[in-house]
Amino acid sequence: MILYSIPGFVSHLRFNLNFAKMMKTAPELFYDDVRIDSIYGNFPGCIMNGGRATLGMPYNYEQINRTFDQIENEGLGIRLTFTNMLIKPEQFEDEYSNIILKATQGRNAWVIVFSDELGDYISCRYHMNRILSTSRLLSGVEELNTMLERYNMVVLDYNHNKDHEYLRQINVPSRLEVMPNELCQPHCPVRQEHYQNESQSQLTHTKTTFLCHGDCSGAGYTAHTDMSPHLLSNEDIRDLNRRYGIRHFKIVGRKLSANLYLETFAYYFAKPEYKNVIWKIMKPWTGM
Repeated sequence: MILYSIPGFVSHLRFNLNFAKMMKTAPELFYDDVRIDSIYGNFPGCIMNGGRATLGMPYNYEQINRTFDQIENEGLGIRLTFTNMLIKPEQFEDEYSNIILKATQGRNAWVIVFSDELGDYISCRYHMNRILSTSRLLSGVEELNTMLERYNMVVLDYNHNKDHEYLRQINVPSRLEVMPNELCQPHCPVRQEHYQNESQSQLTHTKTTFLCHGDCSGAGYTAHTDMSPHLLSNEDIRDLNRRYGIRHFKIVGRKLSANLYLETFAYYFAKPEYKNVIWKIMKPWTGM
């Protein structure tokens, strides 16, 4: 079974829940070997959030629990993005961040981190499974294997999605999570700068625009197969599953446009003959 983690339990929540519900009520429209396993993201104003800034008014404890209840009612897990690259140890006790973490207790909730120290703090205090973020930019396969011993899962650098020489050297590839639809160009020269910009925006609660000079684009999956050779087709995903036992895949897209978000879901989840049906059903829900 191919297990997907999908983005945005705040920005895309209504769409995600309705899509997950449709996969259960109309399974004939979808591949029978795929399942949405979890939703990842964070709440507005949480300084621990990283990857893509999520600003706005903080949720209260009741709102946080209601969101988690909605996710779990659809049989989905929760993945918190506590991946801010600029967080310091003295900020680990941040009240709002710990309110969010407290609300995960007793739930199927994992935490995605950039910092080993933050990961250790959360594991010790809240006993959560940890995922190491792709933003960590590991130095090579040796460090990756070391991190696979420390973490429950590690998100693979997208540049190695089809690098079989690299993948064959990984000790426990079944504990990788792979991003199949990353639209950044190979070895994007400003990727880390972009992550740092988003982390700074989150810390200062200030919306900033990052001007990417890495020649990345916002077009859909089919327009990127030449520009982004690391993009995975459905056949590529099943090949990784067969060869290495990799079954965890993370759809990128907390800040994707509504149409691209729907296009991505239709490609990875729906049988080709039913893609137009999926578009017709889900288009009203793209006002996310």
